[in-house]
Order: sequence, then structure tokens, then C-alpha cells
Amino acid sequence: MVEYVKTFPCEGCGKQASGRGHLCHPNKDALPFDCEYCAKSVDEARHVCTEMIDKIEYVCKKCGRLAAYSSLLCEPEDIGRE
Repeated sequence: MVEYVKTFPCEGCGKQASGRGHLCHPNKDALPFDCEYCAKSVDEARHVCTEMIDKIEYVCKKCGRLAAYSSLLCEPEDIGRE
């Protein structure tokens, strides 16, 4: 069975964002959520855990937030990690 993620327009950039939103403008209504890296239930939309640090590959050119996936940021830029 395919599970679809509800999306909505991000307040910051207008692009479609996941149910949790972009980290630049998170959707507080989607809290709490289970972190895919540490499996804890989290109440902070901008949660960062130790398990996530090595996966970070993007920075938002607009606000400087870091993320593992480009889709989590309004204006993602690859930080060029190898």
C-alpha cells in the first residue's frame, strides 16, 4: 500500500512542502513526529540529533538552516561534502 504525504504551500517560498513543512518555515500542526534517524518522538520541528549530523548535505541560501534533503529547505544549496 502506498502512503501519500499531505503537502501544503510553504509560507516562506510558496513551493509545495511536506506535512512537516520546510525547516525554514515548519508546520507546527504536524508535531510531534517520529525522527527517521533516532526514532524518537519529537516536539521540535527543527530537531537535529547525532544520527542526523553525518547526513546533512544542504544549507538554505535564505536562512542558513541545514538539512539532509534538499526538499526540506526553501532555497537549498549543496554544501559539497564528500
